[in-house]
Amino acid sequence: MTTAIVPFKTLSEAKSRLAGLLSPADRSALAMAMLADVLTALTQSQSVNHIIVTTCDQAAQRLAQSLNITLMNDVGTNLNHSLELAIANVDSKTSILIIHADLPLVEAVDIDDFINSLPHGGVALAGSHDGGTTAMAFATAIRMKLSFGSESFRHHWSAANTAEIPVFSIHEGPITFDIDRPDDLLRLRNKPGERQTGKLLSGLTLHPTNTYED
Repeated sequence: MTTAIVPFKTLSEAKSRLAGLLSPADRSALAMAMLADVLTALTQSQSVNHIIVTTCDQAAQRLAQSLNITLMNDVGTNLNHSLELAIANVDSKTSILIIHADLPLVEAVDIDDFINSLPHGGVALAGSHDGGTTAMAFATAIRMKLSFGSESFRHHWSAANTAEIPVFSIHEGPITFDIDRPDDLLRLRNKPGERQTGKLLSGLTLHPTNTYED
């Protein structure tokens, strides 16, 4: 079976790149809605038997607790360090799924398909359109170096190939669609869906008045 790890920033840091479209309060609401949708999909997955949320945000902690999800305080120096600390607490016999909290369209079936595509002794990578890694699965024993951040998909792919680790990758579908930049949000606005994120987005007023800089 698989342990899923979901890292989550504090709401004060959430989705700063969307400041050109949404107010701070709306960005926080969006981040929480996406987290709720991802956690719901994970709880419905047939392949995931344990979920860990790493965060120091109180609202996210309350949400995880309401779903009986394991919490870890985020004490890492950066995202990769936080994930490594979480992985160190996982049973070595299980597989790991790292999945980000900003995938508003991902469903349990997408998660199951992704995990089931994991090569024996290998790694599965889901790549976003901007070169990031939205999800990553591997056996705990693999211990591949984590490189989440700019161009992380390329770094993860390169590390796996250097170590001669089999790789499955996907670049299309709900598990690759994250909300990171204004154009992502505008694409979702066209087909918001019926989940918490979609319902919230349908009622939000976007304010495209600022520049869309990182």
